[in-house]
Amino acid sequence: MGSGIAQVCIQAGYPVNLYGRSEKKLLEARETIKKNLIRVAGKKTEVPSEPAALEQIALLQLELLQIHTDIASAAEDAAMAIEAVAENLDLKLDIFQTIQKTCPENCMLITNTSSLKLSQMTPVINNPSLFAGLHFFNPVPVMKLVEVVSTDETSPETTEFLFNFCKEIKKLPVAAKDTPGFIVNRLLIPYLMDSIRMLERGDATKEDIDTAMRFGTSYPMGPIELCDYVGLDVLQSTLKIFRETLPGDARFAPIQLLDKLVAEGKLGRKTKQGFYTY
Repeated sequence: MGSGIAQVCIQAGYPVNLYGRSEKKLLEARETIKKNLIRVAGKKTEVPSEPAALEQIALLQLELLQIHTDIASAAEDAAMAIEAVAENLDLKLDIFQTIQKTCPENCMLITNTSSLKLSQMTPVINNPSLFAGLHFFNPVPVMKLVEVVSTDETSPETTEFLFNFCKEIKKLPVAAKDTPGFIVNRLLIPYLMDSIRMLERGDATKEDIDTAMRFGTSYPMGPIELCDYVGLDVLQSTLKIFRETLPGDARFAPIQLLDKLVAEGKLGRKTKQGFYTY
């Protein structure tokens, strides 16, 4: 997610400091971005270009990207800081508190959370008028939508800037209020959970569930496939967040089959096994 956000930003001409704790993973992310930029450059040329020429285009764009294992140096001159860590409130709070030690006072602080309420983070934000959410969707270079999430304390100027920023990076922004799951996940998560419960009850096979939704609704991917793509651990974590913020809603009750797969380390595509084997 972080490398995808970095890619679309440098493609739009923004200099980016990409922070991560592991230099190895940062170098891997840089290489992935480079390959993606080469592929994009190849699609833009009207006539086939030599691989060396396409690589040169990518390398010129990559000059806008700097990688950092020190968050203080990454945030030092930032006009905007976007966190894209796991859906863990304590981790996000720690990130924002650390960033604010070195970032400029007028730096916008942005969370990419998909399910946590922003109001849970505002207590550690020095200037809440410059705090908002930009919920990108994976894979970021491909998915057009961004949910722009404002709190009661986010200034209109910040929201307007973020809408324009999304358009500059070739994304389609929609306004979302600070409610659990915003727009997409508030609708999507119950749908995915219902598909797992249907499988768990034995009402249909995973293959038939996916085939039915793909060809019956023209969805590009069935719900069980999508669960594996998102990551079963991510879904489990999101379900827990919804359960805590919307207590008593049976749609977000624990699902034994989901918990079993996560406990076994079968998290979906990223571990080569989830509901399906890859």
